[in-house]
Amino acid sequence: MKKSAACFSVLLLAGCLGPAPKVPAYWTIDVDSGAKAAFVTVCAPYGGQRIAVLRQDGSVAFDPANSFAASPAAIIKDALVVRGGRGAVMIRRLALDCRAAGRRDALVEIDYILGEKTGNGAASVPTADGNYTAAFSRAFEKAYAQAVKAAEDAK
Repeated sequence: MKKSAACFSVLLLAGCLGPAPKVPAYWTIDVDSGAKAAFVTVCAPYGGQRIAVLRQDGSVAFDPANSFAASPAAIIKDALVVRGGRGAVMIRRLALDCRAAGRRDALVEIDYILGEKTGNGAASVPTADGNYTAAFSRAFEKAYAQAVKAAEDAK
């Protein structure tokens, strides 16, 4: 009986002295209010609240410590979709790109469909400062502008 109590005490102390679990962080995507669309969709598996991670081997995982404050589809739809908006936005990728050793970049790939025309846009922004909101917002802004321009310029 004494041995069990001692063992339990050691386990309890070891748990207390170990590193504290990382507090989950929640991020958003700030979308320029001047950008408007009639429809937005986010392709799987990138539409969920958990942040998708592209691994070095090309597989997709989910970051256990970082999530979006709401699903990216909801965040972007709330900012972009308006009555009378032009075009449709299809977000093909929205992830932390960890394929390059030692890097974590916010990656956004978008198709913008305007009638019969489609434009593609892609952008990657480093997250070295740890601010995922700023990185995803900037990547979205760049990819969206590129996709809209490509659709408008298409013949």
